[in-house]
Amino acid sequence: MNDRQRPADLTAARSGFAGLARIAHDHCDAWTGLAAAGDVSGAVIDAVWRTRSSAGLLQREIDLATGDLGFTYDTGLYLQFRASEVDDFQLAYAARRAAEGQLAEADALVGELLARRPGWLNATWLRVAISHRAQRWNDVVRLLTPVVTDPSLDEITSHAARITLGIALARLGMLAPALSYLEEPSGPIAVAALDGALAKALTLRAQGEDEDAAEVLQDLFAAHPENKQVEEALSDPTFGLLITTAARIEARTDPWDPETEPSESEFVDPGAKERKAHLLVEAEAELAEFIGLEEVKFQVARLKSSVAMSIRRQERGLAVAQRTNHLVFAGPPGTGKTTIARVVAKIYCGLGLLKKETVREVHRADLIGQHIGETEAKTNAIIDSALDGVLFLDEAYALVSTGAKNDFGLVAIDTLLARMENDRDRLVVIVAGYRKDLDMFLDTNEGLRSRFTRSIDFPSYSSSELVEIAERMAEKRDSTFEKAAHDEMERLFGYLAEATTPDANGVPRRSLDIAGNGRFVRNLVERSEEEREYRLDHSDNDDFTDEEMMTITAGDVNNSAGPLLRGLGLTVPA
Repeated sequence: MNDRQRPADLTAARSGFAGLARIAHDHCDAWTGLAAAGDVSGAVIDAVWRTRSSAGLLQREIDLATGDLGFTYDTGLYLQFRASEVDDFQLAYAARRAAEGQLAEADALVGELLARRPGWLNATWLRVAISHRAQRWNDVVRLLTPVVTDPSLDEITSHAARITLGIALARLGMLAPALSYLEEPSGPIAVAALDGALAKALTLRAQGEDEDAAEVLQDLFAAHPENKQVEEALSDPTFGLLITTAARIEARTDPWDPETEPSESEFVDPGAKERKAHLLVEAEAELAEFIGLEEVKFQVARLKSSVAMSIRRQERGLAVAQRTNHLVFAGPPGTGKTTIARVVAKIYCGLGLLKKETVREVHRADLIGQHIGETEAKTNAIIDSALDGVLFLDEAYALVSTGAKNDFGLVAIDTLLARMENDRDRLVVIVAGYRKDLDMFLDTNEGLRSRFTRSIDFPSYSSSELVEIAERMAEKRDSTFEKAAHDEMERLFGYLAEATTPDANGVPRRSLDIAGNGRFVRNLVERSEEEREYRLDHSDNDDFTDEEMMTITAGDVNNSAGPLLRGLGLTVPA
């Protein structure tokens, strides 16, 4: 009357639809109406699913438009969806089966829908909810990554997706990406905001940012003093994320039961043994290929034996002396320090000390910020990217070379030391540079000396070794040096080895060290090849033999050396 609708009387509606369901128990619309009236019990959802083939029959008899009769069901993770058609009923039934713990059946029901309707957001979200319930975090990440950036998402769905993805990334140990989604956990879904804030705090704690984590937890506790997880996280500093890996998830005996997942100590990667053995073979081959550096090779071999025997003693329950695996590589530029760091990473990974053979090479600029707090953040981010592998800090003394007490380099060192302690099982640090500079670097903080107890010295190359390096480089590039070019290089390298030149700080160095040893050789070979190409291209002859196109002459070497040396501020020999 007067275009006004009477308020819904759900009690009366439930009573009416319950009576209809008793009479027309094979009609889906009767059960759908009962669910729409508020009875979304398991028995009603089961009946909707069982009678789905008759959906719409009663509605059409009274000219009710398709979709007018429907009910809302809980997906089990933040969102509720409306069901008014058969595909919706299948999702609602899948959500019910998931709530009962029948995750495999639920996932199969959703998978059937996605096969027919790829990209259907409701079905995708329900599969996310099932994977979340099963703690299959790798599947959650795979499903949500393409969804979370969709600009068409409404505010509620976007909030749910962002928090769920952040939590999944955190549980996989991907802390920095997780924080990018959890940084602002607030949103329209209260429980998601709470979950997101707690996950943010635990992720910060996992990164060693205890003060920031405590601040988030204190705010959470003030808002939710009744939440037991928040209370426990605040009172117990060891309360943290349960981190796993995709490989361990896939190794479950029951894919849907987290209890069947092997622990980190129990997990055996089927291909790991073969990969580790291959890494050790690679490391041996790369080490053997080095020209010279005999003492370095010996020290690396001793290092390998030390780590290998410590691991074997530990496996047999024998006492193992506490040894640091961090290293000092002392020597001038271009003597193979970075390459040997990669060899060491492969050895450590091949022996099982590290999970990855990656080497993250950094310099001062990668760690130091311009403002208070920026250096700590940059250093932590770099360390996060190096976890489970090797962090290679070249020219380490540059962190404190200014000598100023307020140099942010000292903050970087403090942050590095803290992470070396907190992540001692996941991080190996190698510092490199000149011996005297490294000694001064290690003296800047009393904690450095105790963590860098093993040192390998890299000598400068002799002139004959550099010639051999040049010839090997050229051979790999289908080039060769004529005898006169060989003699010219011997003379050039001999001169640089004997001459001294002040470096950028005024410290006298061997000119060969300033030139960069092996690095200079590579530049010389490449520049000499360019000289050869230019010489041949501007000759009167256009019919070259393979030998002519491969041969580098003394003139090519001589014409290349001058510009290279002048560019380095070094004197060109007469």
